[in-house]
This record gives sequence, C-alpha cells and structure tokens, in this order.
Amino acid sequence: YWSLDPSGTHRLSVEDATWAGFPAFWLKTTLFGHSWDTGVYEGLRKFHWAKGFDPGSLEVARHLGDPLFEL
Repeated sequence: YWSLDPSGTHRLSVEDATWAGFPAFWLKTTLFGHSWDTGVYEGLRKFHWAKGFDPGSLEVARHLGDPLFEL
C-alpha cells in the first residue's frame, strides 16, 4: 500500500494513490510444500527407537549436530 505518512501507518486509499500518480501493484505469494508418505516417518521413528533414541525428542538432532530452532 501507499502512504504519505513517514511512519507508514496511515494508508492512502486506492483513489488517493491513483490521483497522486502512484502505480498500482499486486503482490502474490505462493508456497509449496513436500513431504514423504507417513510410512517413511513411521519407519524413521522405529529406526531411531531401535538405535536407542527417543523419537519424540531432540536426541537424534543433537546427536547428529543439527541446529535446533525454536518457534
């Protein structure tokens, strides 16, 4: 959106932006995700359990030295 306010908190209406000569633009975001079949994840859980890890914990990631992220 367009704003003449230095903080950008007050939007110009589409009509005012058009009148002021600002170009119209459209933003489009597309997300794609991929995952394995659920059987693959179950197999990995069983494999980690057989190796002595708790599949519901961060033990495997820590053991492999992978970075841990918090959301």
